[in-house]
Amino acid sequence: MNFDDDAPDLRSAHVIVVGNEKGGAGKSTISIHLAVALLKAGHKVACIDLDTRQQTLTRFFENRRSWAAKAAWPIELPRHCAMGRGESSDVRTNEAHEFGLFAEAIGAVEHDYEFVVIDTPASDSYLMRLAHSLADTLVSPLNDSFIDVDVFSRVNHDRSQRGAVAHYADLVLEARRRRRQVDNGVIDWIMVRNRMATFASNNARQVALSISRMAGELRFRVADGLHDRVIFRELFPIGLTALDPIEQAAAGLSSSQNAARREIDGLLTALDLPGRAPGIEHMEARRLWHDRVANYYRELGAAG
Repeated sequence: MNFDDDAPDLRSAHVIVVGNEKGGAGKSTISIHLAVALLKAGHKVACIDLDTRQQTLTRFFENRRSWAAKAAWPIELPRHCAMGRGESSDVRTNEAHEFGLFAEAIGAVEHDYEFVVIDTPASDSYLMRLAHSLADTLVSPLNDSFIDVDVFSRVNHDRSQRGAVAHYADLVLEARRRRRQVDNGVIDWIMVRNRMATFASNNARQVALSISRMAGELRFRVADGLHDRVIFRELFPIGLTALDPIEQAAAGLSSSQNAARREIDGLLTALDLPGRAPGIEHMEARRLWHDRVANYYRELGAAG
């Protein structure tokens, strides 16, 4: 990433990619709440939905836009782009078509928005790999299960076969290598423990130990994510989140909403994104963020 003020490729947008090749990890839920939280903090936010089959992020913001048209209070909305699929029988033609759409979507927002949130599908594809290589912050949610751990580091009862870098982790490491070669940028990778049980089981403790060991080897940070709360599912049809003032439409703030808000705020804090501060413009915050993260991974590499 070039931080010369006169560089033509300097972008203001901080790209957050939410990715994991394992389905059901909560990528769209994380994407939704990160985007809304950043909007409510006053940032200019754009969203790109790369999951051309499920399009959960797209459906949420369609619902939110519909609700905003009749809501009694202002509803924040991002600029949203849903990617279309290539319909040709030729793979290369499809890739070229999808690349053109993605490049157009990124080009439209990279200089005019502060954050871009990209939700990715649970499959390896050309477009998914390209999105990862553009990430400044990569958020990988996983459930407290060795099934989820296995896409990062091989899980096996035989110690001699345990711990090998698995397919998704290899994808991320390759994205990091390419990013350094292209613009000397860094990808801050955060593993988010999602849908954790209220009471820690022995399995959850073993998963936590496994993630802790992987963190040093694969160079990612660990953060707590969101519990599997009914409130997240209940609000989806109307495009609202626990961060919205839904207590105005109901009888006060529920304990579930309050707890959900704390979780979302905690996740945003843990991601340590470029923030606003008195006297510091967004681009200066981006520079400071880049230097801090680059130093962190240099020190981590030296320690390893």
